[in-house]
Amino acid sequence: MNTKWYLIFALLYPLVCFSQNGDASMCKVWCPTSLSGAVKLGGQYRYEKGTTNQVYNYQKSPVFYGGFLLNSSSYFYHPNLLTLDLSAEYNPEKRQDIYLVVPDQSEVKTVKRLNINTVMFKQKEVTIGAFANFDESYTNRENLSNLKVNSTSWGTNLLYGNKFLPVSVSYQQGVTNEKEVQTNRVFNTRQCNFNSTANKSFGSRDNNELSYSHNTFSRQDFNLTEIKNTTDIINLNNNMYFDEQRNMNFNSNISGTKQIGYDTYNSFQAFENYTMKLPKNFIVGANYNFYNIKRDLQDLKQNNLNFFLRHHLFKSLFTDLNYEYGRVNQSVYQETNNKAGFGLRYEKDIPKGHLSLSYNFSRLNQNHKSASVLLQILNEPYTLTDGQIALLNKPYIVPGSVVVKDFTGTIVYQEFFDYTIIERNNYLEIQRIPGGQIPNNAIVYVDYIANQPGSYEYDSDFQHFVASVTLFDQFVEVYYRWSKQDYFNLQTSDFQTLNYFNQNIIGSRFEYKFASVGVEYDDYNSNIIPYRLLRFFMLLQGSFENRLLFSLNGNLRNYQMIDNQANQQYSDLSGNVAYLFNAQTKLNFEVGYRKQAGEGIDLNLLTFRSEFTANYRQLYFKVGVEMYRRLYLGEKVDFVGANIEVVRKFNWNRR
Repeated sequence: MNTKWYLIFALLYPLVCFSQNGDASMCKVWCPTSLSGAVKLGGQYRYEKGTTNQVYNYQKSPVFYGGFLLNSSSYFYHPNLLTLDLSAEYNPEKRQDIYLVVPDQSEVKTVKRLNINTVMFKQKEVTIGAFANFDESYTNRENLSNLKVNSTSWGTNLLYGNKFLPVSVSYQQGVTNEKEVQTNRVFNTRQCNFNSTANKSFGSRDNNELSYSHNTFSRQDFNLTEIKNTTDIINLNNNMYFDEQRNMNFNSNISGTKQIGYDTYNSFQAFENYTMKLPKNFIVGANYNFYNIKRDLQDLKQNNLNFFLRHHLFKSLFTDLNYEYGRVNQSVYQETNNKAGFGLRYEKDIPKGHLSLSYNFSRLNQNHKSASVLLQILNEPYTLTDGQIALLNKPYIVPGSVVVKDFTGTIVYQEFFDYTIIERNNYLEIQRIPGGQIPNNAIVYVDYIANQPGSYEYDSDFQHFVASVTLFDQFVEVYYRWSKQDYFNLQTSDFQTLNYFNQNIIGSRFEYKFASVGVEYDDYNSNIIPYRLLRFFMLLQGSFENRLLFSLNGNLRNYQMIDNQANQQYSDLSGNVAYLFNAQTKLNFEVGYRKQAGEGIDLNLLTFRSEFTANYRQLYFKVGVEMYRRLYLGEKVDFVGANIEVVRKFNWNRR
């Protein structure tokens, strides 16, 4: 009997036991505890037409599918000896695609899922677990690209929960294959992770953790060679209090990393932090951070030391003083930073409202010593958010040297598919492309080469002021924010561009019951990328008699770039209305509109979806329609789809 039949038997065997009307005489060795699942049948019809590369085409796709889902739980001899949880899903699908300009085709697609999880010696000092997952699925990314994903993973773990030194060990291995249906881009990922952790406390006021991990991650993208990294990380965390009242706290984190492969390096980092509460509401603290990373062409050592003193006067006034020293020794430059500053925050309840004022000031002295060379920047992090400007830190970047990656360093994103680069004076702006591999609000890591200035030194002042007033139980809020950065005592050479800016933001927000609306104006006067931004936002959400639920969310950002008189506009509007006939019957409507206008970002996307769901006892019914229109960089697509589905669920539990 092969593995497949063993798994089928494990899923169906509980049916035999439950059919005995609770008599477990035949289940003394293997005792099922629960069995649940569903059987479904459905169909879809899709019609899509559009123009791509000036070629008109349409596609008609009738789809028929069915399937079943089974979940079972059981144990051997005793629940604490060995438990077994199985979950299986099988959804065969038949689809016929009829085209105008390419040959018609018919194919059978199958979405499969099998999850196996077992635990041995549950609630014992030594616990052993194992799992295996097999999945195949289809997903849509922002209505711009369809993905077919196949993934397989398996692993095991061990927990030794003794009182002296609890230890946990785990191992996991997985393979994921993705395919973008429209572009035929294929992405193959393999990973292997080993982790171990030990915890130890020597008293009631300390906690210590030592961990080690060995990870292998490889990625092969469309038309690119495989990229692979193998990483070993050891990490030590310590936290302790020196007194019973816990007024004095010390926290330490020390870690070392060794990585070989596409990005080979060795790194060591230590972060030490100490805080102490003093009488009269004073808090004093200091922290020290050491970071050292070695690569073939680079060696960087960084030391940072920070001191702070904070005070809370009455209930309204918060003050703090801080000083920071930093020194960087890199293969081609040395840099020293001395920064001192203070902050004030005042909070006060006023008649019918609340007043908040804050001011921060800091002065920085930076001394940089190097020759004028080309500098290789590695793994610089950026968060890419639609509607927000992200500039690469260094000016005078060498054209074509930008490489954008994920946090593992193995997924290398492709320009014009996943992101775009826009020149802004001597800097480069990076924007994600909707529908690519980079999600909205994701962090990416960027490598590039920039012209490194020679030795320079300067002082800079940074000021930030915020004032806000809320009135009538937060019915209205008016706020103002001011920031300014200036430089003086400047001794500089070529290729040094400093960001002088003066920013004024004024806005208001109104909130009443189910409605919240606001407007904000941002005047950013900078020598690098000056702009004026007008932003509107609103949120409406509520319900009537707990039957009609609704929400409407809208944002409009209009950037006016002052230097080149170009505009960038981002508009988002999404709404949802749901009507509950009763606890088992619901009608739902969703609509969304998104518009981007500007250099390399033009997008118009209108979506609509409606769905009616109902259930009677264990019978579930669903019917829906979906439409969208997409205009993106000259490509036009109109889509209409309808679907219907019937599901019969069942659930048995051992008495």
